[in-house]
Amino acid sequence: MTEDEFQEFVAPCGDDQRAGLTGLRDLVLRHSTGLDEAVNTGRWLTGFVFYSTSGQMVYAFGPKGRTKISFHMMPYYGSAVLQQRHGRTLDPFLTGKSCIAFRRLDDVPVDALIDIVERGTPIMQQMVADHLGTRARVTGARPRPKRT
Repeated sequence: MTEDEFQEFVAPCGDDQRAGLTGLRDLVLRHSTGLDEAVNTGRWLTGFVFYSTSGQMVYAFGPKGRTKISFHMMPYYGSAVLQQRHGRTLDPFLTGKSCIAFRRLDDVPVDALIDIVERGTPIMQQMVADHLGTRARVTGARPRPKRT
């Protein structure tokens, strides 16, 4: 995603949302590597900015209503360690198992988000690679017969 595309994405948002979304983008880009960035056109979280690896979502964020921001963090959902480490500080913002919602980025514990992104990204990348490698080996060993 280019800077111009991101600016187009945040253009309809209010000032606080625009600032928060820009801050989240900066946080994810600065504290992770190797993720693809694009606006999701799929079934779930349509219109959110997705950060993915091999087509699997790792993070997603977007506006929630007119004033809030929603940030989905799959590493948090999948890690008991991250949940134990940051559960208490994120609890007031949690809206689901991996999602927080807030008005301004300054309202949330940014250090916790940085830790989740720094520690969680490589773990998720490895999990996806392992899953895809296993699936490829299994399907490669047993090709399905073609139907005629």
